[in-house]
Amino acid sequence: MTSWSRPLVFGSFLLGMTSCGSFTPPKNGAIPTVGFVSQETIAHACRQHTVHREGTAGFEMLPDGRESFIARLAMVEAAQRTLDLQYYLWKDDVTGTTFADRLLAAADRGVKIRLLLDTTSDAQAEVSSAALAAHPNIQVAFFNPLTDLKGIFAGNPIPVIGEIDRMQSRMHNKVMIADGTLVMGGGRNLGDAYFGIHRERNMRDLDFIAAGPVVNASAKSFELYWKSPLTRKGDPSKITENERENLRELRRHVLRKKRSLAAKSGRPYPLSLSRTEALDVLHNLVNRMIWAEYEFVADPPERMLRLKQVASPVWRKIETAVREARSEVVVHAAYFIPQTDTLELLRKVTARGVRVEVLTNSLASIDGVAAMAGIANRRAGILDSGVTLFELNARAADRKDYIHFRRLTPLGMHTKGFVVDDRLSFIGSCNMDPRSKYINTETGVIIHSTAFATRLKSYLVKGLEAENSWRITRAANGSFLWKGRLPNGRQAVRRMEPGASLLRRLEYCIYRCLPWEDFL
Repeated sequence: MTSWSRPLVFGSFLLGMTSCGSFTPPKNGAIPTVGFVSQETIAHACRQHTVHREGTAGFEMLPDGRESFIARLAMVEAAQRTLDLQYYLWKDDVTGTTFADRLLAAADRGVKIRLLLDTTSDAQAEVSSAALAAHPNIQVAFFNPLTDLKGIFAGNPIPVIGEIDRMQSRMHNKVMIADGTLVMGGGRNLGDAYFGIHRERNMRDLDFIAAGPVVNASAKSFELYWKSPLTRKGDPSKITENERENLRELRRHVLRKKRSLAAKSGRPYPLSLSRTEALDVLHNLVNRMIWAEYEFVADPPERMLRLKQVASPVWRKIETAVREARSEVVVHAAYFIPQTDTLELLRKVTARGVRVEVLTNSLASIDGVAAMAGIANRRAGILDSGVTLFELNARAADRKDYIHFRRLTPLGMHTKGFVVDDRLSFIGSCNMDPRSKYINTETGVIIHSTAFATRLKSYLVKGLEAENSWRITRAANGSFLWKGRLPNGRQAVRRMEPGASLLRRLEYCIYRCLPWEDFL
């Protein structure tokens, strides 16, 4: 594909369920519970690999937050017809507000937008308002919403009896489909930390952008969720005239807020692009794509209703790829918590002589200390399985490549990707932890291409270098050692988690004692 005649689009929101007046959850049990279909039906759906492939498609990876941000912005600005979004988080910050502004602008010029959002907290404030739903070109739906709560409990994730399991099951998918022509997916939520412009802590992360039949495959998955009985859509007939009037003020308010937040952050990224600029960005990305056979993998929405542990179809595709490795597996897994069956798989693979290298977060780099407790509790098993384990250095030498704020902050990792045998690549939303395996829904792409694998592996192995990560080994007495390289080039060995504050260590010790690995 050498030309791009059909303009493209992207954007995404996370709306808070209870704060949106026009989207009050249905009453009298209208939100399905685990009883609305049989467990046999659910188990069958979860056993199926939701895989779509048709010929070849073009793929490019987006490890740099700046390029990923601008690619999204270009897709918004070039939009002509449609935009479908399936997202987990939409933060109330520069990134969230910028895309709120540009998404409204796209809708104003006639782009038909569908937002399918998980019901989570910490949502971007303005897009949580009923005024957004009043736009004639924007449809908003929530997947797997909880029971409506009133009074002081409004907006809080407090379940009613019978909804505890469903409350923790989240739609973790991250897919953006533009004009039926481009798809973007991977690990990034919409928030400053995922694009390297947060003032306190930033993430190394990874997305893909693709063209060709894979776009249709992602659209099929989106439609399954959009039409699922677990999806609650707003009722346009209940939108009030006052809410329509508020839409005008919402546009002005979002624009003012975007400019204010961007000024405070030093305006690290453009706040808008001209149509010509947007098309130039997209032309460049498409021309860089590698065309290859692929598998688009996505969990079915029915996973939310399982009563027993059923491994994710996406997870099973990942396990199959690792099981069939012949020489090498290189993994970036932000939350690497392999349980007994996965450790046994890894042991069998390494016993055949396959080298398995995994980079995950360290105590100093991770965004959630609870998840770090799960990683730490599995360190011994990971090393015993033959895996070479690395933990990210929060002061990595290459953090300047991922942080675009005015000063360098600690670096974390949110990446979910791997390469097998220099021929097969995976990029997606799926972590290698019990939550992704058994609880959440996930998505991703498996790309069968040595050229793409070479490109992705060069990114992955850089993270394993001694100045960027700590290699975990054992001392003669069995205790763990962290080995790396300091900025001055000297080798360093630490006998406890490097770079973590005392408060974080205390919190970590408490979490390590709790029996909750299955929920991490």
